[in-house]
Amino acid sequence: MNTPFNERGVTLSRAGLSASGQMIPLRELRAARVVKIERKKTLPVALALIGAVALGAGVVTGSGAALVLGVMMVVVGYLTWITQDVIYQLMADTPDGEREVLITKDQDFADMVAALVTEAIAKHAAASAAPKPQA
Repeated sequence: MNTPFNERGVTLSRAGLSASGQMIPLRELRAARVVKIERKKTLPVALALIGAVALGAGVVTGSGAALVLGVMMVVVGYLTWITQDVIYQLMADTPDGEREVLITKDQDFADMVAALVTEAIAKHAAASAAPKPQA
């Protein structure tokens, strides 16, 4: 690896990969991949449905409290949905198993780090397999 990579708390050098307070030596890295974690749907949908039921009950019974509670629950369900982000995890495969190295909202950054780690692993393997010159 010619130039070390150091960006957003992630460092990749000849020694290894350092991120999130952990250091993984380059000789222990086997592979890297990016995992996409989608938004959770259950909680926002449940909140909105409970709010819709309370809103309907408020309309039928004429209860102001049920109307306000229903509207608030629907709004909270909506806000819960829109504030969730899709996140990406960089997972590194080591002899001890797969380890989470990085969590980010930026897919391009995660993909770039995974590509750099894969390239560094290949270069390290090629350098290790090359015959040593005799002195």
